Amino acid sequence: MSSKTIVLIFLDGLNGINYHRLMTPFVRLRAEEGVNIHFFQSYNELKTFDLTKVKAVVTSRRCTVTDHKAFKQFLVKNDIKLILDNDDFWKLPKDNDAHKYYRKIAGPDILNTIKIADEIWTPSEYLGDRMRKINPDVPIRLVPNTVYEKEEQWADIEKEPTDVVRFGYLGANGHMADIKSMGMTFEDYELYCTHLGGKVASEGHYDQYLNAKHQLLPKDIHQYASFYKKFDVSLAPLLGGSFNKSKSNLKVVEAAFTRTAIIASNVTPYKECIKHNKTGILCDNYDDWRKAVKEMTLERAKELAHELYEDFKDEYNLSKINKERLKGLV
Repeated sequence: MSSKTIVLIFLDGLNGINYHRLMTPFVRLRAEEGVNIHFFQSYNELKTFDLTKVKAVVTSRRCTVTDHKAFKQFLVKNDIKLILDNDDFWKLPKDNDAHKYYRKIAGPDILNTIKIADEIWTPSEYLGDRMRKINPDVPIRLVPNTVYEKEEQWADIEKEPTDVVRFGYLGANGHMADIKSMGMTFEDYELYCTHLGGKVASEGHYDQYLNAKHQLLPKDIHQYASFYKKFDVSLAPLLGGSFNKSKSNLKVVEAAFTRTAIIASNVTPYKECIKHNKTGILCDNYDDWRKAVKEMTLERAKELAHELYEDFKDEYNLSKINKERLKGLV
């Protein structure tokens, strides 16, 4: 039996992806399964570990090394498995502020890491198929995004009192085109809106474009679930294309575990997990969006939210999903 017991997790900052894909699940694996987990922030730190005891390195999206082939040789020499956890397409739309950065730096890093990975984890079947074309021999494991329901911010889900339906849009940079796909603004409704992460891109303020009555100030990654307490219906507009098809259904998961109804575009990844008119509402065009928003009531929102949670609570249980991670760590 191998004496290797340590799993190293490359955590280069606490952004949304790292929070959901690395920090939360691996902290739970340590607590519930006794996995010997260590987080590191730079690949230079690898030399500080006893590599005879390291069984695997898990990295999110990419390895930030100067020579991927040499790094692969280093891992093989030390009998260390490289697991790539990727929910990020390597090409961004041209209207995204990070397009040039991805084209020159992040994109090539992601592609080179796919080529040297021993196993790939991803929440997206579509993205998995795209990565399989780059590295046909690598095992690809479907590991959905979810939240830890017992974490304080997700356990405290009681909605603030209201007499009217409140809508909410939470989005990082690069989503103005998605927002415009709704074909409507919200001056006649109660809309709560924020840029997750706090930075407003050159494309402009979402709340100003949508005529939102309420701007939500950014919060720490450990507190942002409290946004959902302020609204009853989450809006998830999304265009098609490879970049968006590679996304996970995290917005739907968050809505489910905060008992929030959801209205979403009828595209991948939402159409595969929302049962139209039962667990959420799917929209194909401007008229669908206007109708869905106009006809929403508090009673309808509560009904949709309840059905969504009941549909998701078992399949998206973090302990259950972590069993898939355990399989990849053996």
